[in-house]
Amino acid sequence: MFAAPNRFRRPLIGLALGVPVTVLALIAAIVSAGAGHGDYVAARLLFPAPMLASLLSGHTIAAPSIVIALLQFPAYGALIGWSLGRQSSVPTFFAAAVHIAAAILCFSGMIPNFS
Repeated sequence: MFAAPNRFRRPLIGLALGVPVTVLALIAAIVSAGAGHGDYVAARLLFPAPMLASLLSGHTIAAPSIVIALLQFPAYGALIGWSLGRQSSVPTFFAAAVHIAAAILCFSGMIPNFS
């Protein structure tokens, strides 16, 4: 049986835990979007980078935004696992700060309401 070296174990566990978080976050974002007639609050809060990426695709949520959204929480999980292995919370706090800053931009009026 394949056993990951110790240095990869925590990031892989974090990545795996990010998958169900992604599913729950996507459900919340889809419900918030209300089939295109909602307010997208959950999408802006949970997936700010993909929402900001819509600026590059003509104010539509295109395939690149969806790919970024699908990878976001597994990447966060892997980063948290890696940070735990290194016993340093700096990378995790940096990622959280970038996420929060992007969410603030999403609510600043930079992107359309999509309604």
